[in-house]
Amino acid sequence: MPWLYNESKLWWFLYLIGATVVLILLQQTYIVSDILYYNTYGDQLSVDTIEMMIGGARKYVWVSYLIAPLLLLLRVTFVACCFYTALFFKNVKSDFASCINIALKSDTVFLVFMLFNIMYQAFVPASNLTELAANPISLLYYLDVESIPVYLLYPVGLFNLSEFFYWGLMIGLVRYRYKFSTSESFSFVVGSYGIGLLIVALIFALILM
Repeated sequence: MPWLYNESKLWWFLYLIGATVVLILLQQTYIVSDILYYNTYGDQLSVDTIEMMIGGARKYVWVSYLIAPLLLLLRVTFVACCFYTALFFKNVKSDFASCINIALKSDTVFLVFMLFNIMYQAFVPASNLTELAANPISLLYYLDVESIPVYLLYPVGLFNLSEFFYWGLMIGLVRYRYKFSTSESFSFVVGSYGIGLLIVALIFALILM
């Protein structure tokens, strides 16, 4: 844990961005194929319309590369703010940079599971875009999605292995940085990130209701 925490934040951020871009490129090149569009929309849209969709997806694929660092920054900043606020009310001295560091290093978990998902898609090819979006490490994968209200999809989707290991890494880094016990670190993450995540899930649910 010390080596991970003490790694340069800037270099780790660049590493996460670079690796994410490479994984997106691999997915777009080897996983996403034209046939998936035809299998998904063949019964609903004309061939010309589907070809326009494919052309549009290829033309604006660069947007996904731009969104990747923005989403990372947003997620890391959100988690760091949750931590910093909780530390303030807990009367624990800390700088915001430490909170950023923990949030940034913990985000590595999502990169690892992104790689796992691409490997899974390579060995178990999807027949359409719906199957491609399915994630075998998520609870949603094993449920009848059509029977679940739209506003509950995001909260239910949070029950997945990547989120589980994300919490675990955060707890470990918090324990190392602030010298909390394991139970104190768990309670801290629940009372900071957990509450923030619950608020976000409620906002999404209210918007989609």
